[in-house]
Amino acid sequence: MCGLGGFYCLRDRRPDKESITNMFSSLESRGRDASGFAFVKDSQLVVSKAPVRSSLFVKTDDCKGLKLPKIMILHTRAATQGTAKNNQNNHPLFDKRSGICIVHNGIIYNDKDIFGKSQKRDAEVDSEAILAVLGAKGKTEKVKRVFDRLEGSYAFAAINRDEPASLLLVKKDNPIDLYYDTKSDIIYFCSERRIMQEGLGIKSTSARGFNLGEGNYHFYEMKNNHALTLGIDGVESYEHYHPRKFGYFENELKYRSRSDEMLVECPYCLGSTIYHISKLFNKCECCGQDLNEEDLYV
Repeated sequence: MCGLGGFYCLRDRRPDKESITNMFSSLESRGRDASGFAFVKDSQLVVSKAPVRSSLFVKTDDCKGLKLPKIMILHTRAATQGTAKNNQNNHPLFDKRSGICIVHNGIIYNDKDIFGKSQKRDAEVDSEAILAVLGAKGKTEKVKRVFDRLEGSYAFAAINRDEPASLLLVKKDNPIDLYYDTKSDIIYFCSERRIMQEGLGIKSTSARGFNLGEGNYHFYEMKNNHALTLGIDGVESYEHYHPRKFGYFENELKYRSRSDEMLVECPYCLGSTIYHISKLFNKCECCGQDLNEEDLYV
């Protein structure tokens, strides 16, 4: 279990830094092996992370001297695959080529299939598969590719160096809760509602036995198998996706898609070859060239 959180400021006002610090510190209840944050500034990704729990990380110079940005993502890690001592395994994870940066809670079962045997990986964590699929070239829309190719559970937030005003939140089988503060025009998100309530000081009010809500804070829970894209005007899209069905093959220690393979024509040698949908990197069985989804002759 890991924790993710962050915020999106729709106007010039920024969150109270002490509240964000408290929220980030409380997020360590979901993971104490590492913590970090990321945002985009002047068309560059700014990423800071360390193999320490967040209540200690917030005392570092990177945190104490930080001026809060317009959009920020946070993460606390409970290490499973890949040691936290290697900081590349810790979140936020990012790809220098695509400019995409993510924080993830959950587990991806088919990350080895996604990368294949020959593809070099930057780290050892299964979450890298999300980053790879989001940044890959292809005909299909990137979030649909995530639901089509990745097997497992995931809640993740993604920012993009090349789309600095955009924040993507995706939920499949793991929680993402949101609060919208109408007074400051800021959207907060987190793995747990309780952590936001404690960090931001959100309390319910009542009168004559009737619940009057939580002041200027309004709570929303993302539905499963949905992706939410936030932009400068608020919600840009809220889409429902249908994950590809995966089955467990007896005597194998991994999951594979029931419709994983298709016969395609290689665009280089025009020979017939098998293309594995669940793998991000494929080669032609005839000529050995790398196959990209956007170039295939089906």
